[in-house]
Amino acid sequence: MKTANIGDYVKVHYTIKLPSGDVVGSSRGGQPLAFKIGKGSAVKGLEKGVIGMQANESRTIEVAPEEGFGFRDENLVLTLDRKEIQTGVDLVPGRPIQYKSGMGEIVNFVVLNATDETVTLDANHPLAGETLTFEVVLVALS
Repeated sequence: MKTANIGDYVKVHYTIKLPSGDVVGSSRGGQPLAFKIGKGSAVKGLEKGVIGMQANESRTIEVAPEEGFGFRDENLVLTLDRKEIQTGVDLVPGRPIQYKSGMGEIVNFVVLNATDETVTLDANHPLAGETLTFEVVLVALS
């Protein structure tokens, strides 16, 4: 029976858990995640973890930060003058927003803090620095 290898196109259903056991993502009840192994369209640890799997096989894959969403970088936390933020949303802590830089680049942030004068934004991925457990089922392999 064929097993998944670099260059193969796969579809997986997944559940992502933190070390605490809290579920932080899942494709259950929706569409499976589709990616080509080795292309870099899924986190590296997940791509590596499905290698050797057969269709309909289940596996638990632990992914360290360096092969997941990376480590937190405090240089990606910015405090800006509130006037620089042109959004139509209330800037409350925890809210995700997109910010267009002076160079036209769109960056995803999460609001950490907001005052009348400033807004502190975090561009780190919300799962940066976390070791993640992926429970996967390989549903298609080609």
